[in-house]
Amino acid sequence: MEIVNYNYLYNWIVLSSIADPRWWLLFTSIFWPWLLWWWVVEKSRMLEILAFGLFWAAMATWLDLLGTEYGKWSYPFKLNYDIQTLLPADTAVIPVMYMLLYQYTSTWKSFVIGSVISAAVLSFIFEPLFLMLDMLDLKEWSHTKSFFSFTLLAITTRTLFFFIKKKQTTF
Repeated sequence: MEIVNYNYLYNWIVLSSIADPRWWLLFTSIFWPWLLWWWVVEKSRMLEILAFGLFWAAMATWLDLLGTEYGKWSYPFKLNYDIQTLLPADTAVIPVMYMLLYQYTSTWKSFVIGSVISAAVLSFIFEPLFLMLDMLDLKEWSHTKSFFSFTLLAITTRTLFFFIKKKQTTF
């Protein structure tokens, strides 16, 4: 009686790319941003900041689905080949980055400056890095489009949350 099916284990390791350092980069990027967030989040505003981040996660996932579905970009290497988006970025890296920005900026000016810096880091550092590592393929998209999209989405999201908070205080 065979307790461990080595053929299955071998196939899982080889077929899921678990032996590839890029797989581990994506896998750890699911958890470390949230651990960082938990460590630094302002506990008195946790629900508000979490709502902001979850809105970002939903928006990033939805827009990533649209972009991949309409052939704007694709992910040649990902954690799970059955999922067409890059979930670690959509559900951890991007939301946590913008939650921290939301938490640490108290004025519109500082938020806009932080949004431009965050958009630049995501668009002009992470995207080229992912291209170089063959984890991203831009088809009908550019880093500049990403930069303006991230900036516009950040400002729009903060505006939405500004009005939600304003309405909440009037009740």
